[in-house]
Amino acid sequence: MLRDGVAISGTRVQAEQPWADARLARLYDAFPFEADLPLYLELARTQGRRVLEVACGTGRVVVPLARAGFDVVGIDASAHMLAVAREKLDAEPELSALAGLVHADMRDFRLAEEAPFDLAVVAVKSFAYLTERQDQLRCLQAIAGHLRPGGLLAIDLLNPQPEWLGAARGSMRDDLLHQSADGRGITLWRVESVVSTDLARQVRTIRSVYECIDDRGSVFEKRFVDWPYRWTYRFEAEHLLERAGFAIEDLFGGYAGEPFTSNSDAMIFLARKPRFRSV
Repeated sequence: MLRDGVAISGTRVQAEQPWADARLARLYDAFPFEADLPLYLELARTQGRRVLEVACGTGRVVVPLARAGFDVVGIDASAHMLAVAREKLDAEPELSALAGLVHADMRDFRLAEEAPFDLAVVAVKSFAYLTERQDQLRCLQAIAGHLRPGGLLAIDLLNPQPEWLGAARGSMRDDLLHQSADGRGITLWRVESVVSTDLARQVRTIRSVYECIDDRGSVFEKRFVDWPYRWTYRFEAEHLLERAGFAIEDLFGGYAGEPFTSNSDAMIFLARKPRFRSV
């Protein structure tokens, strides 16, 4: 089994990928999120021990799955994000036999795996980095090609609410996080603002600004990143999944399996690769 390395073949990794900055990759973990982990752990328990995570980033999902004893491979287009994930795995040597990381483009990848996967995961709206319909379809087809017959895909998408779609250019939201691991009172301030919204293309460009502030109130580091985000509507997503060969099994509005409604923030699809090829 390929444990660390690159995909055998595939599209060149995008230079414009938002986390191409090594420092930004390390800032990513400063804003923790764990609400979806129980869902993916439970799905892995019911589907089988081999799990593929697409756009795995810094290993937020890969590491807990490996700790739980699952055989997991994560792929990501950012070498910097993967380096952070590798450090986490190296800190727990017992995980090295269970978790592998591969530098690959989610639009077009082919892994040197001796057996297909039971479960594939695309978490935290990562699918939205694909702004073109054909790239979305290619990604789903590549995932399907790595699943066993009857294997399951769990994909987390945004449910685009009218108030989110209608946010004015320049509108902002911020997060504050206090870090003290290094013994200093460091505050990391992240501000996200709307740069543009193209309703025809269903693409929003968001600017994230990270400021590191020391205990004297001085900014000692600042990072900017603009990234395009393509939202997908419910039935559009269903058509894409079906075109890629999946059968929609369920749709949740939250990570605890809540029913999907017009007020849901998320669309979490469970889609299965058919057990038998139709004639």
